[in-house]
Amino acid sequence: MAENIFEHIEREHRQIVGLLEQLSSSYDRSTFDRLNTTLQAHTQAEEESLYPAMRSQESEMIERAEKEHAHVRELLKELKASGGDSSILTRLTQTIDEHVREEEGEMFAVARGLFDQSKIEQMSEKFEEVDHRITQQI
Repeated sequence: MAENIFEHIEREHRQIVGLLEQLSSSYDRSTFDRLNTTLQAHTQAEEESLYPAMRSQESEMIERAEKEHAHVRELLKELKASGGDSSILTRLTQTIDEHVREEEGEMFAVARGLFDQSKIEQMSEKFEEVDHRITQQI
């Protein structure tokens, strides 16, 4: 069976954390580009699949998550412009770590209670489609 949306997001979170660890030990443009592509696709996929489905019941939670995504995008721009400034990388890592904890904890628990298997499969397909499309565009 294919991954559901929660498993897919968790797998990508581990991948993102791994790329951040690589950058913190040795910053290089290739690793940054992989991180940037992965994060852009990941955040867009969440914003087009999971977040809209949850917005009517959990608007504050979703608004907070979207603000965190905007902050991550801003930090990525700053990191790229700086050529790998360690203080920016630290802030990016902390922001992502906090976002991952909130998402995999509270948000996933709420979402699992809101949606039946059919809706989870529908969101999973949408996440996968958007993630793939954005990755191909970048």
